[in-house]
Amino acid sequence: MKKLVFSIAAILVSISSFAVVANPGVVGDGKTPVSDSQVITLTANLKTTLALQLDTKGITFDFVSLDDYKNGLGKDGGYTSVGAVSSTSNWNLSAKAVSDFKHSDGTTIMPLNNVGLSVAYNGKKAIQNNTTAAPLALAKTERILIGHDGKNPNAGDFSDNGFTVKWEMGTKRGDMNGATLFDQDLKKGTYTTQVQFIATEVMK
Repeated sequence: MKKLVFSIAAILVSISSFAVVANPGVVGDGKTPVSDSQVITLTANLKTTLALQLDTKGITFDFVSLDDYKNGLGKDGGYTSVGAVSSTSNWNLSAKAVSDFKHSDGTTIMPLNNVGLSVAYNGKKAIQNNTTAAPLALAKTERILIGHDGKNPNAGDFSDNGFTVKWEMGTKRGDMNGATLFDQDLKKGTYTTQVQFIATEVMK
C-alpha cells in the first residue's frame, strides 16, 4: 500500500513538473512589474452595397400634328421617369439603348439619337450633371448622365440621391439628331427600343 501511494505521488510530481516546463509563464524578479501579452488580428471588410430604384413604366411619344414632327416632343419635360440611388460608395448613373430603334416591320430602323435624355437631380449630395446644359442623345454605348464629381462624396440612401429622368424626341437639342422627324421622312408606324439605366460604383 505504501508503494502504491508513493508511486501515485511520484506521478503527480512528474505531471506538475511537466506543466511548469510546458507553460512556465512570466517569472518576476521582485523589482519590476510582471506583464504578459497576446496579439489578436483585427480585420475590417468595407464592401459596397448599391441599389437603383426607377419607375420602369414605358414612355410613348405620339407624333400626330405637323408641329410635333417639326419641333419634337418632350422639350417641356412632359415625359419623365422618377428614380433614386442608394449606395455606400460613390456612384455614376448612365443609360444606353439595348437595341436599335426598330419598326414593327422588323427591318426599318430609326436613328437612336432622335431621343434625348436629361436628369433633374433633387438629392442632397454634390454631383456632376452632364445634362444640365442640354440633353444627351440616346446611343447603344453607355452615357453618364449624373454622378460623382471627382471630389465630393455622393454616397447616401434613396432620400439623399433622388432624380427625375426627362425624355424628349425630335427636339434637335444638344447632340441629338439635327434633322427634324419631318425632314427625315421616316416610315410611319411604331418604333420600339429598350433603354437600360445603370448605377455603377466609382472606384478610387
